[in-house]
Order: sequence, then structure tokens, then C-alpha cells
Amino acid sequence: MTGGLSANLAPASRLFPAEKLVIISVSFFSLLVTADFLIRGGSSIYLVPLSLIVILLYLWLPRGRQKYQGQPPIFFLLSAWSLAGYAYLYKLTGALVNLLSSGWQDELLARLDRFIFGFSPNLAVVSYQRPWLTELMMLAYMAYLPLVVWLAYQLFRQRGQEELQGYTLSLGLAYLTCFIIFILMPAASPRFYFENLPPLSGLLLRKLMQLVEVSAQYRGGSFPSAHCAAGTVMMFFAWKAGKKVFLVVTPLILLFFLSTIYGQYHYGVDVLAGVLVGLLANLVFALRLKRPGAAPAKK
Repeated sequence: MTGGLSANLAPASRLFPAEKLVIISVSFFSLLVTADFLIRGGSSIYLVPLSLIVILLYLWLPRGRQKYQGQPPIFFLLSAWSLAGYAYLYKLTGALVNLLSSGWQDELLARLDRFIFGFSPNLAVVSYQRPWLTELMMLAYMAYLPLVVWLAYQLFRQRGQEELQGYTLSLGLAYLTCFIIFILMPAASPRFYFENLPPLSGLLLRKLMQLVEVSAQYRGGSFPSAHCAAGTVMMFFAWKAGKKVFLVVTPLILLFFLSTIYGQYHYGVDVLAGVLVGLLANLVFALRLKRPGAAPAKK
């Protein structure tokens, strides 16, 4: 397998587009955090020094790739490091969800659900909740982040650096679109909006997911579903990676689409909007490939 990776060690002495996107986005969001601190006394100013460290790290990446070009695993990690940048952008966005408004848009989203579906998907799934089903849904939901990285590795190994960078850039466009909408239209999520929802009964995975909810999630990241936006991008690139990869990725993604509603993390309209954002990101990628002089992916 290392030999297969070695064939993909294309020169990487420059910043990739996804890395430029991370640097620009982190810089802009950090300026917003600073403005929030100066104007309203926002408490997230501590993130600004962290942002500077993140930016400096990304500026170092081309040199790091040159240094470790002979070590395929490290070279891959340095080539896919924009994925970590998106996780930090999610953290930054959490500090900005109430920048423009202190209210939540959950009532509007709940009404849209009833208008589109004729009922509330979040309330409808309550009657189907079972401990074994909860464990299955939590497994799919928690598999999301490892799946993002695994697919990146498969693309790099089988299709090359160009395909990996197309994947990371498309994910970045999808994530950034969602994060901007989080700020413009903050929604807390169904688990905070609906009153008297019965607690999800489950076993180990449910308990682990509760820790994630407390430590890594925040109110305001509901609409659109960044999970579903990324999942849509992932299915597109899984197809490009080959039939076997597609058959592994797609069932898990479809299951975690369902888990976002089952776990009361998203409204039905969040899922639809997330899929639309993912489709638009894929379209931008496809149009970018059709530009005159665009390099085809290396196999």
C-alpha cells in the first residue's frame, strides 16, 4: 500500500486551494470575533491567538510536504490537513451564531417542516425509538468524521493528489456555506426547541454521543445540516473512488442522514437544505474541472 501512495507524491510546494480557503475563512471569522469583543464584549476573543497559530501552521504546510515527501503517510496527512481546518472553523462559527441576532429561527423551521412534509419528522420518529435502533443511529452519526478522513485516504491512494484536493475543496465550500448560514440564520435544533421530548434510550454509543453533545456541539448549528452537505459531497467522490468505496460509504451516509432527525439534531428541512448545499458544492467542482487549462485528476 505504501508503494501505491508513493506514486501520488506529486510536488506540493504551494498552498492548495482548500488551504487558501481555510486561511481566508479563519482570518475573516477571527476579525468578526474581534469586532464582537470590541463592540459587545464577546467572550470568545481567546480564539484569535489560536487562529493566528492555525494560519501560521497552514502557511508552513507546503514546506512540510517538501520535507516529508518521502514518507507517504505523513505526506498524506499534510495534504489533507484542510479537513482539520474545517473543524476549527466550526468552532469559530459557534462563537458567532448570535452575532447578528440573539433569537433563534426554530419556529420558522418547524413550520417549514409541517408545510413540506405535512407533519413534523422530529415528532414522528419518537414513536419508533428503540434502544437497539438508537445504538445503530448513533453508530452512523459517530462514523461521520472517521469516514471523512477514510474517504480522503482512498481518493489519495487510488486517484491521486488532484482528486484529494478536489474533495477537500468541495467539502470546504459546503462547510463554509453552512457556517455562514449558521450566523445569518441561527437555529438551536429540535432537541432544544421541542418541549417534553422523551430522552433517547440507548447503551454505550448513546452515552458516548451525549459526551460529544456536551463537549463539541453548540446551539445554532442546525440549518442547514453540515453533516448532510458533507455527506452529499462524500457520496459524489466515493463514486469517483470506485464501486467498492461507494458501497461502503453510501449506506453509512444515508443512515446518518436519518440519524440527524432521529437524534433530534436537525429538522427535516435542515437535511434538505444540507443536501442542496452539497449538490451546489459538487456543481462548483464540476464547473471548475471544465475551465480551460484545468488539470485532470491523476490516476
